[in-house]
Amino acid sequence: MTTVRTCPACSDRAAAGDVFCEGCGRPLPEREGGAPAERPDNVPTAPQQSMSGATRGPVGGGGAGGGPRPGLVPADGGPTAPQVSLNGATRATRAPAPGAGTAPPAAPAADAPPAGGGRPRGGGPEADPGRHGADSFTTQPIRRDSLRPLTAAPPAPAGAPAPAAPPAPAPDWPPPAVGSSPVQSTNPEMCAWCPGRVGDGYCEKCGFLQPTGRDHVEVRTDAAAGVSDRGLRHRRNEDAMAIRVVAADDPRAPGTVCAVVCDGVSSSPRSDEASRVTAETGATVLAEQIRRGADPREATAAAMTRAAEAVAGIAESLDSAPACTFVSAVVDPAAGTVTVGWVGDSRAYWLSGGPRSSASALLTRDDSWSEAMVQMGALSREEAMRSANAHALIAWMGADSGEIDAHITTVTPTGPGTVLLCSDGLWNYYPEAQSLTDAVPGAGARPHEAARTYISLALRAGGKDNITAVLIPVPTEQGGPRAEQD
Repeated sequence: MTTVRTCPACSDRAAAGDVFCEGCGRPLPEREGGAPAERPDNVPTAPQQSMSGATRGPVGGGGAGGGPRPGLVPADGGPTAPQVSLNGATRATRAPAPGAGTAPPAAPAADAPPAGGGRPRGGGPEADPGRHGADSFTTQPIRRDSLRPLTAAPPAPAGAPAPAAPPAPAPDWPPPAVGSSPVQSTNPEMCAWCPGRVGDGYCEKCGFLQPTGRDHVEVRTDAAAGVSDRGLRHRRNEDAMAIRVVAADDPRAPGTVCAVVCDGVSSSPRSDEASRVTAETGATVLAEQIRRGADPREATAAAMTRAAEAVAGIAESLDSAPACTFVSAVVDPAAGTVTVGWVGDSRAYWLSGGPRSSASALLTRDDSWSEAMVQMGALSREEAMRSANAHALIAWMGADSGEIDAHITTVTPTGPGTVLLCSDGLWNYYPEAQSLTDAVPGAGARPHEAARTYISLALRAGGKDNITAVLIPVPTEQGGPRAEQD
């Protein structure tokens, strides 16, 4: 008889031999009366002080149709060297996190905290983020009772007792839905999750955050498109995206596309606010720098520094610091180059547009525990991904991130294709660049439709996380086969 286990954190079903939950990424308890499951990260390894010389494998492969195809990355693999220091980008009162700025130590046991003090990823129970005052970055609805119109009433006679307030009617629940959303109530004061009342965006009874307009977002421009969706398991969308396109008549960078995707860290408070602040700040600074004539790499460095400062600035304390990942792209149609910057595990892909174009490839390398173990040679990729710490971050943007180094790389495709920026809600189901290319052929011809298709595929595959995909077509015949790195 097959034993069916249930994760105590998210109630997702797990197989008998699993050591961590596929839904939320948290360790599963040992089976009662049985021997502990074999854990690949119990293998003792020697500490490594630096990853600068870590061996890297090839990224991307030849396409169908015969001979080898040009790649987008150096022969020794994808970009890993830190390019831009974000030290000092957080608040002045921040103390460096323990172990920050160093390579992860030897592989710990599966039930130990992630290496380097990393934040766990996944859709486990969300800590109640509490209520916060409105500011320029507020992303949740805030009640403004004092702004509601009042109806004038006749003055009461002198000495008459004040009329008693009428009793509040008991609300019907579940509330009627709005449009196609099963949880968007017609009464904003009624909770979408229980028969409670809402104040400042949270239910006063169950404490859950109420659905917002970010549950499903679509952005469409003439040069790029993006779609972000809450998914099927999360109660809110903690992803964010932003796209800026420089005008076609700009004297310095006509038609250059700047885009950012951020994924809020679920274990941090107000992670949805963190991702929105970071994405909007990053994309805005990118476009401003490009319009001023800055090199794309310099613009990316400035944007990442400003974005890190912005998300650190919304933290109330180091113990309550919103956090998120970051990935950006600057596509210069005149030069035919793509410049990518990232911190965390949101990814950038090159999707080949044909047999004469550069092969599809992953352009980023995750700042995650599993990737660090693979790069150090401590575990194989299959072993690392089976660990309970597989998706734990070793770098992120937030006031508690410590001293981190951002990554920047520039590639020059040899032919047309598409740049895809996405959160792990998509790449968890389609991790390989070629599988993404095959899933939506000709994505560059219809970027908006392609982004919608990617979201639909992830939802059909399980939708266990928030999902975001931004696509930027690159219809260029210029360029060369190798990446340019400092």
